[in-house]
Amino acid sequence: MNKRVTPELKVGILVLAAILVLLYMSFRIGSLGGFREQGYLLYVTVENAGGLDPRTPVQIAGVEVGKVDRIKLEGYKALISLHIGKGVPVPVDSKASIKTQGVLGDKYIEIIPGKAAQYLDAGDRIQDVVTPPDLNQVFAEVGTAAKNFGDAMKDFKGLLGEPEKEAIKKSLANIEVVSNDFKKISRDIEKGRGTLGKLVKDDTLYNDARETVSSLKAVSKDIEQGRGTLGKLAKDEALYDETKEAVAGIKEFTDGLRKGEGTLGKLAKDDSLYNETEKAMKKVQKGAEGLQEMTPVTVLGTIFGIFF
Repeated sequence: MNKRVTPELKVGILVLAAILVLLYMSFRIGSLGGFREQGYLLYVTVENAGGLDPRTPVQIAGVEVGKVDRIKLEGYKALISLHIGKGVPVPVDSKASIKTQGVLGDKYIEIIPGKAAQYLDAGDRIQDVVTPPDLNQVFAEVGTAAKNFGDAMKDFKGLLGEPEKEAIKKSLANIEVVSNDFKKISRDIEKGRGTLGKLVKDDTLYNDARETVSSLKAVSKDIEQGRGTLGKLAKDEALYDETKEAVAGIKEFTDGLRKGEGTLGKLAKDDSLYNETEKAMKKVQKGAEGLQEMTPVTVLGTIFGIFF
């Protein structure tokens, strides 16, 4: 008796075959590399590959140029193989860095191209790796810094007694008073009140200063052109010549005195005049001493004897 194949059985067989084909294709693409996009492999070693996995994007300037192929342990570091797309050359002095899209986003590998004219070949390794900061370590350091700051504030509060607090309050009050006074002065200046306000707002000061400057300019112009007393003194060459002659005469006169020429020169240089004057002064002094020793009657007799 012939068994007839039902349509349901045919559909089940077809679905099962499709599932098997999909499984086979998945294994081939994922494990064996079948139908992989053409390109080449580069390698990079990092301290920590946390957050990375196969199929993690590889970018240059924000554009995806490949994916992470495999991650394995090499010593105590992570060796990552990067599958770079065909037609994307990477200079030999390029750098690699693990970055995050946003603060808590997915990680990716950024290749920072160098400027060398030579490019990495398939199987080469990117030597320069920029290690990003570990967020956990950053948060730990921030927590430690916050704790230290809190401890410092506690110590600072412990150093402040009631007198210090009162002094700080008074200082703040004085600052407020000074600030209010400064605001008042600024308002007075703006409105033209007080000495500073008048100096700033009064146009007469500006006009007077302008007239003074104009007068100084006129005087300078007159002096430059030789007008007036100062102008003549500055520009008249005859005055210069006369002054020069007067200075020469004074010099000649003083030279004559030094040489003992003329009456004043002889008086200054002749020692005999000095000696005679000294002798005369001694005689006068001696005569005065003799008069002091005489009695008044004798002095009168002597004076009468001189005149009569």
